[in-house]
Amino acid sequence: MASMPDPIERPPEGEAEGKRLARWAEAVRRSTLRRLAEVSAGHENARPAPGAMSFADLAQHLVDADTWLARKLADPDLPAMQGRAGAKKVVSRSDWQRLLEEVERSGRRRRRLLEGLDRAALERRLPDERFGGEVAVWWIVVRGNLEHEAHHRGQIAAGLRALDRDAGGPA
Repeated sequence: MASMPDPIERPPEGEAEGKRLARWAEAVRRSTLRRLAEVSAGHENARPAPGAMSFADLAQHLVDADTWLARKLADPDLPAMQGRAGAKKVVSRSDWQRLLEEVERSGRRRRRLLEGLDRAALERRLPDERFGGEVAVWWIVVRGNLEHEAHHRGQIAAGLRALDRDAGGPA
């Protein structure tokens, strides 16, 4: 991932919006992976409440969301996807590490997808029932994928704090 400039740098003059979104997506994924790496052994399947997604469910859901985004761009009529509690069960620490590697690979695929989107592709309107009708691809990327991941990263962070609190750490 070192090939791309640090996302806090000013974007190069005239940089295409797809490339800017790709840099943003990479920063979002790096932050998410840092949080997921904090999940301690034996807590990969922990969930903050009955029926909520576990850390493993959330990691798999992010991979699924990236896959859905690529499929949606190819098939505009693809319905929205839903995360499901219990969708992913990690049975060992090496299984968890493989899942994190898949989250990272999925992020690289998403980055390449976004880099290839020009202005016309980002302005293309697609149906998306989550947003009440037709919206620009840019909106699907930003609200439906990047902001969606940030939301789940917040859930991961809250779950980590709850684990720390349960273990007697700071509240």
